[in-house]
Amino acid sequence: MKIISLVVALAAVALMTGCGPTLALHPLYTDKDLATDVPLEGKWADADAEEVWTIRKSGDGFEGASPSTSDPEKVGIHVVRLGELRFLDITSKDTTSLDIQGHLFVKVWMEGEGLRVQALDSDWFKQKIREASFPHLEMEDEQMILTAPTLELRKFVTLCASEPKAFDSDVGKFHRVPSTP
Repeated sequence: MKIISLVVALAAVALMTGCGPTLALHPLYTDKDLATDVPLEGKWADADAEEVWTIRKSGDGFEGASPSTSDPEKVGIHVVRLGELRFLDITSKDTTSLDIQGHLFVKVWMEGEGLRVQALDSDWFKQKIREASFPHLEMEDEQMILTAPTLELRKFVTLCASEPKAFDSDVGKFHRVPSTP
């Protein structure tokens, strides 16, 4: 599964239609939580090289775009440190003035020279949100939008991330595309 493509596509659809993964109104990071130990800058391709992402440094984070699609959506990406884990906080950069810019979180790590990305298990995460009565809005189609401020959000995601069933079994695998002269 092309998890980054899927995550970005779902996030875009969720922002417009209300269905898809759980989003948050507030970021998962404060300035002191930003990590620099995941070398995202460059081009990344999935195993089939069908999806090639270009990621560039932008401000205190990164900007990503998939040039392999006819209408690439640009996303803002911040690498967030939560204990020993690293997460990407992904937001759409193509929102209009009436869209809500939600934050989508995925776990990320380097494995050798490869980049690995894993999403929270959506059904499991929604169940935990309900059980904990964590601040959220629940839409008619069960789309959840987390409304807690950043510090509460960080504590909750950290707690959830320690659970073995917290993440999807699918792990997106990407390799760096060598730059051409």
